[in-house]
Amino acid sequence: MEPREEIFIDEKTAASFKVKKGGRIRVIDVKGGQVADLVAVSKRDPSEKLSTAVTIDNNCSVRVQVGDTLFTNRYNPMIEVLYDTVGRHDLLFPACSPDMYRYQYGIRSYHPSCAENLSRALGIFGIPAGEIPSPFNLFMNTEIKKDGSVVIHPPLSVPGSFIDMKAVMDLIAAVSACPVDQGNCNAGACGPLRVEVYER
Repeated sequence: MEPREEIFIDEKTAASFKVKKGGRIRVIDVKGGQVADLVAVSKRDPSEKLSTAVTIDNNCSVRVQVGDTLFTNRYNPMIEVLYDTVGRHDLLFPACSPDMYRYQYGIRSYHPSCAENLSRALGIFGIPAGEIPSPFNLFMNTEIKKDGSVVIHPPLSVPGSFIDMKAVMDLIAAVSACPVDQGNCNAGACGPLRVEVYER
């Protein structure tokens, strides 16, 4: 089946797109080792949006596996995970932001961030920054230690790794190729992503 839309997302940038109920989203790591921040809102009412907290609550897990559902802030099913070649993603961390770069890395000059990328991408559809939810961090490899600390390891994705998801409602979604080039988040070097949108 040919995708309805193919979107190439250059490193450290983002793109937004619409997905009809029943449509599928495939997010592909082009070079390997690259995190993709995914956010989504209901096309009918953007104040209903992806909630990582509700997803953890309903799935009773901080992990997302094939067959799991991502939920909205109103506890409605939003996205189902159909297929996954990586098996390790993150629901805990917020989108990187200028404040994060300042506090964690001492960077006060401009640095691209997922928060700004996603805000610009969803702004095309008139969605204000205040409606943008915390992301589902595809390919981000986090480990929760016994003492409760969280460690970020390099992603397990390799060139061509992907995850397939199905929209359970009409969506407006955005994906950011995470710009963090410090530490292990993107294995120290950022790369591009590709998104394929299928009607069914």
